Amino acid sequence: MRQRRRNLLSSALFAICVAGPAAAADPLGPYVGAAVGQAQIATDVSDPFVTLSDRFKKNHFAFKVMAGLRPISLLGAELSYMDFGDPSGTLFAHPADASMRGVSAFGILYLPVPVIDVFAKAGAAHIHSTTSGSAPVPSLICCVTSPFQLDRTNTSFAAGVGAQLKFGPLSARAEYERFSAAGENPYLLSLGLTWSFF
Repeated sequence: MRQRRRNLLSSALFAICVAGPAAAADPLGPYVGAAVGQAQIATDVSDPFVTLSDRFKKNHFAFKVMAGLRPISLLGAELSYMDFGDPSGTLFAHPADASMRGVSAFGILYLPVPVIDVFAKAGAAHIHSTTSGSAPVPSLICCVTSPFQLDRTNTSFAAGVGAQLKFGPLSARAEYERFSAAGENPYLLSLGLTWSFF
């Protein structure tokens, strides 16, 4: 009887010793975070006055804030707000600018890789884009243009991959996310921090 108790106690201590570091390295539960990085804003624009089309594509500083839940080690879910920035460029050989902002919802699969978390995510994004500039108009006079502003909202599939390194409840992460909006495929490449509540 006494030997059996010792065996049970030894087994319990071993389980605690093994589970303790695993829990510290793999915090579960809700979390919040923020990230900064570079976004590529890409829009496909048709001239509203003549049959011409052009593409606006620029990189710009971007940021996002996020909140998520990781109920089990392999699976999680995340909501985020993203601001891709407001870069300037050209359309139809004239100055133009564009902006993109939106929200996304992802399901996340964490791969069983030691030391760091490697994850893949898939879901949907609701992105609003605004593009403004000047476009040629039909005229007998050369080089006549008219200002335009194009507002579009897209809800479509989105996906991404990333990795994070955990320091207790704090995690540092790097991510690449790809979206479908404004007739193109803008992306967001970011570095951020998350804080888990557990």
